[in-house]
Amino acid sequence: MTKHKTLSEAMDAKDDLAEAEIRYRLLAETFEEKPQLRANLNPALERAKAEILRLRAVTPRSGEKSATLVAFDVTRFRKSGPDNRVGSIG
Repeated sequence: MTKHKTLSEAMDAKDDLAEAEIRYRLLAETFEEKPQLRANLNPALERAKAEILRLRAVTPRSGEKSATLVAFDVTRFRKSGPDNRVGSIG
């Protein structure tokens, strides 16, 4: 992922994750500098944080293996012995 220095660079590159991260950083800076705006900025910060988490979850990571499907063998987990009859109450 390319890091962008400005919000407009991220928007031009259509990099949604970088855009959300920069937006969050700008909101956090304003949140710290202007205490009187905290009530207004808090919901925006929470939305930006949720968007970052969502975008990180769907963004494929480089070098990560794809998941492999492993066959499930039911017989390995079946009980053995006389109590394994159909209809038996044990």
